[in-house]
Amino acid sequence: MYLTPQQRKHYKEQGFVVVPHLFDTATTTLMLEHYMKRRAEGPKPGDTGGTTDHADDPNHQFPRMINMHNWDELTQEWASDTNLLAVTEQLIDDTPVLLQTMLYFKPPGARGQALHQDEQYITIDPIIGVWVALDTSDEAVGRMVLIPGSHQYGLLSVETADTAISFTNVQAVKPENAEELGIDMSPGDTLFFHGKVIHGSYMNKTSDRWRRSFICHYKGGKSQRFEPTEGTHVSHLRK
Repeated sequence: MYLTPQQRKHYKEQGFVVVPHLFDTATTTLMLEHYMKRRAEGPKPGDTGGTTDHADDPNHQFPRMINMHNWDELTQEWASDTNLLAVTEQLIDDTPVLLQTMLYFKPPGARGQALHQDEQYITIDPIIGVWVALDTSDEAVGRMVLIPGSHQYGLLSVETADTAISFTNVQAVKPENAEELGIDMSPGDTLFFHGKVIHGSYMNKTSDRWRRSFICHYKGGKSQRFEPTEGTHVSHLRK
């Protein structure tokens, strides 16, 4: 799969690009069935439903799974999808190396995740996030929200987030006058975004719809670890 010059330019300037239908309907249906089955098996390494101060959050019943590629063959297969890797390579101009896989379930009524930069968690630069919609993702279910061009501000400071609406307790300090953009997506659509783009989501306000997503993070073969400036990493909030 080849990106157009316009798509590559958009990623460079805005920090993200959406590739429609990267995964077909049969694959996304299989993903949903597979991960719901794996979730029903019980706890997995690294599961998290978020902060415990809101015990009624449905995320606790369907906690996020992480690094499934370490114990699940189908995850390894999907994270190595030829088209996915081809797009990633064109955007980072480097050989993609898988860092992380995740599956967010986000049941009806669940909290979202406060807006953040991935490099406030993962201290490798550059990295890229790949977010595959498995359900229709719109404002009602808490679609992905990002701030276009925010990767150009560098790594920003962190502050306490509102855990009434976010399952994490930390967020990025947004630049002044920054405008959020919601990204509506259909199953199989895939969002590629820079590791410094501010992004996150709000609550799933529906009573009967899920917003499940398959997520990968990649670094480049030439990416480097870095020491974050004080106040810019999620761990600094606890200090």
